[in-house]
Amino acid sequence: MKPIIKYIREGSKTIWCPFDTQDSEYVKCLTEAGHIVIATHIDEGKNFFFYEPAEHYDYIISNPPFSCKDAVLERLAKIGKPYAILLPLPSLQGQKRFSYLVGTQALIFDKRINFYTDSARTSIAKGVSFATIYICKNFLPKDLIFEKLESNI
Repeated sequence: MKPIIKYIREGSKTIWCPFDTQDSEYVKCLTEAGHIVIATHIDEGKNFFFYEPAEHYDYIISNPPFSCKDAVLERLAKIGKPYAILLPLPSLQGQKRFSYLVGTQALIFDKRINFYTDSARTSIAKGVSFATIYICKNFLPKDLIFEKLESNI
């Protein structure tokens, strides 16, 4: 999450995190960085595929369920806001999602990102078997950025 923060344009922005609760690492990091965060989650009856905040927001940033990446990319294209979403690296290929990937940007890291396995952030799933990248739209200063991670969380 932290590597993406530096690419948010200057000043406090309002960010919609559509797959996140208030306890989400995304919500915490973005709030600590001085941004206004609208956190919504399907468990609260706010399904990303049918819900959009009434409030103004500048960006969509989140880690959506990988199992519905095609539908997520399609919905993001329809919404038309700048976004940065974390998805598996192989998401860059696929006939169904290809049209939604044209014109996107990618932030690619030198190593795999580990994930917390609990909400208290005490347990980390190390040795993740897949690489992840941020797929972005109208977010990064250039279309392809390779970046070293200081930490892989």
